Amino acid sequence: MSDSNGVPEQWRLGDAFVPKGRYVDREFLQLEYDRLFPKVWQMACREEEIPDVGSYLEYKIGDQSIIVVRSGADRIQAFHNSCIHRGSRLIQHAGCATEFRCPFHGWRYSLDGKCTFIHFEEEFDHRPDEFKRLRDARCERWGGWVFVNMDRDAEPLLDWLDPLPKVLGPFEPERMRYAWHKRTILPANWKTAIDAFIEGYHTPATHPQYIRLSVNGTRDASPCSVDEYAFAPYNPTFTFRNCSRFVFGVREDAPVAGAAARGNPAQIRALIAYQLDQLRALNNEHDLRAAEELLRIDAGDTPIYQVFGELRRKFAEEAGVAPPDLTLQQIAAGQGDWHFHPTMVNLVEPGSILGYRSLPNGDDPDSCIFDVWSLYFWPEGGAPKVELEFVERWKDGDWGEVLTQDFRNMGAVQQGMHSLGFEGHWLNRKQEMSIHNAHRIADRFLFGVDA
Repeated sequence: MSDSNGVPEQWRLGDAFVPKGRYVDREFLQLEYDRLFPKVWQMACREEEIPDVGSYLEYKIGDQSIIVVRSGADRIQAFHNSCIHRGSRLIQHAGCATEFRCPFHGWRYSLDGKCTFIHFEEEFDHRPDEFKRLRDARCERWGGWVFVNMDRDAEPLLDWLDPLPKVLGPFEPERMRYAWHKRTILPANWKTAIDAFIEGYHTPATHPQYIRLSVNGTRDASPCSVDEYAFAPYNPTFTFRNCSRFVFGVREDAPVAGAAARGNPAQIRALIAYQLDQLRALNNEHDLRAAEELLRIDAGDTPIYQVFGELRRKFAEEAGVAPPDLTLQQIAAGQGDWHFHPTMVNLVEPGSILGYRSLPNGDDPDSCIFDVWSLYFWPEGGAPKVELEFVERWKDGDWGEVLTQDFRNMGAVQQGMHSLGFEGHWLNRKQEMSIHNAHRIADRFLFGVDA
């Protein structure tokens, strides 16, 4: 490994500084395509998106296309989407098939990648059978997600994700299913979009209503006064080798712990009702019933969140849902906002996950393809059939108040970084180092620098 001098000066990280060129330079985006994305584990889909034998979808990153296919009842494989004859793409988008056929010369491949038909095969030079198959990409699964990696020598997925499987495993994300799944194009670099969801420092300015959620359900999203920032949540970040986390909290000297943070039942109910109405994720109807019941009972000396958790589980089970039996210690260890480097973010709560994925959009560093989804537990056989909803212009979609506020920021951030008066991100050392960590991880692949 080289030292920091192995990074070109215009892209070199400072201790808490990220140069803007990493977001706006077309050359940097090409480096990511050439050196980063071919070497790292990337989430391609949820297992439920390819439910039947023969179900497949296309995962695209830059000019690379990967077929992800359920080749057996419990077998999922990935192949480079290129006929071994003349290179033609075999599939586009998603579908279900019994085999893959080249549209150019009709060569055929079984679901497990073996070439089963070559027209006039005797007229070709002999090739061993191991060459007569689609080229494999690494494909491994965890938590209900399917990950792919184009590097055959990459470390195993579970090693890459560490410590995520350990701390999030008790939440049983593999049993969750989509409540909804949406995609749009954002006028921002793919990392600009990711950055917006891996730090909570922006909450009082971008989402002021969270500070003002009242017990009667009213909210006010007008800009905060300077004095109101004392009531803002405090979201420290924690960094790991290939991921990061921020947790929802409050400074010890804050006059109020923020919505629900001190266990006020009325505020808990207001927060859940708001997120159901406007975020449409992180909470569900079982949570709301539990919060309303909390208003009617005396918890005594029992911690309010312990009582709330017991009620939430009770109402979920009554509805036919079997949520995991989490201890308070397990909740504390896993709850929060996790960045699965490089492209995925998940906000994890008991019983639900709000997730994001950001991918570059072609060769334009000022544009990205952005996915957002909500995952819940459902009664056996009761999960809805969710189709991906694509809205090309985000302003034409129905996102709710919270995501709309986030999306409004991104174009302005991306445009502002092109200013001759802007050098780069000067980061909060407590609440924004998840952003710095993402670039530090990338530098191992981009420049051979391991900090």
